[in-house]
Amino acid sequence: MTIRLRVRDLSPDRVGIGFSPVLETLSSLHVLRTIENHPLHISWSLRARDRLTAELKAELAAYAFWHADAPLDLPPIGRPTGARSWDEDSAALRAAPVELVAEQLVHRCLVTGGRGRRVPLAEFRRSADLQRQAGERVEARHPSSASVLRELIADPERARDRFTAFVSSFWHACLAPEWPELERPLRHELTRRRQVLSRYGPAATIAGISPRVRLDPADDSIEIRPPQRRSKGVDGPLDIVLRHTDRLVLLPSHFAWPKMSVALYADTSTGRAQRTVLLRYTLTEMQREARAPEPPDDLIELLRAAGDPTRLRILQLLARRPCSTREIARLVGLTDAAISKHLKPLRDAGWVWTERRGHYLYNHLDREASGRLTQALDLLSEQPGTTAGN
Repeated sequence: MTIRLRVRDLSPDRVGIGFSPVLETLSSLHVLRTIENHPLHISWSLRARDRLTAELKAELAAYAFWHADAPLDLPPIGRPTGARSWDEDSAALRAAPVELVAEQLVHRCLVTGGRGRRVPLAEFRRSADLQRQAGERVEARHPSSASVLRELIADPERARDRFTAFVSSFWHACLAPEWPELERPLRHELTRRRQVLSRYGPAATIAGISPRVRLDPADDSIEIRPPQRRSKGVDGPLDIVLRHTDRLVLLPSHFAWPKMSVALYADTSTGRAQRTVLLRYTLTEMQREARAPEPPDDLIELLRAAGDPTRLRILQLLARRPCSTREIARLVGLTDAAISKHLKPLRDAGWVWTERRGHYLYNHLDREASGRLTQALDLLSEQPGTTAGN
């Protein structure tokens, strides 16, 4: 589904940038569950699985429904921007109202096609029809999650405590050991995005977070396209017009690729309607990891020119001493014309240079070509390594 954000009336001070260890944990749970769709994180998933206890594996199965299709979102908790620590983030989650977690779990049970009304917890607990709909969806897809839904209906506070304990256990087992390496590029991303925001404003800041985001300068609208082509029968773009009282929070993530998520939350606690849009996107460093590297053109040309048995024999001969085209032809067992055809790509790539001596063309090996090849191959081995999130 394509989402269009209109941010013309949004001032820079209403745009926040931050990261949340709790949301990173929820995203990593989704990645672990659907690792076949997240090849960048196969190494991390293998390490994570080695760290899972039997109890954690059982809880992963119990919450499978909620992190199978997409990471579970949570409304803004505490301070939604800046570099948050796990202690700060998890304390805010534990102190949050029961409804904050419970209604998100309920919403995931009722949403269809990425859209759905957010049902208050009290309404859900009163409605046998809504409970039936939720139960049927959970039972059909992940029967192991039915016990969590029943607990959510019977005792929301206990369900919240169980959920926060599960998230905490998974964090300490699978993310905390690698958090220093994960946190470093997140902090760098915050600094970079803040600089763009202060210099160019909200629209340009959002437009630069992903190739899937397009800016229309005419009305400062941002279009976020899904990774797959739009299919027939799908509704048009979802328009979100942000007012000057609304807030937008950008959340870079190690575990978002290849998706982006946009969540809209309404807050009426202040007595006036105020909305917050959370936009979770792939960390710039991870986007680079997701792109296949392009080898240098000169390396390709050198390898392509030499990548033939006859040409390699020619290079071996010339490595001994300069030879005329006719001499090479006799030693290799081909005609002069055939050898000339092989020499041309070698000359074009810089392997060979030729001089005329009377009636003969003498071919020399360019000794610097092998140096250029070695240098280009060395550059390949010096490419930045993968991050801890991989």
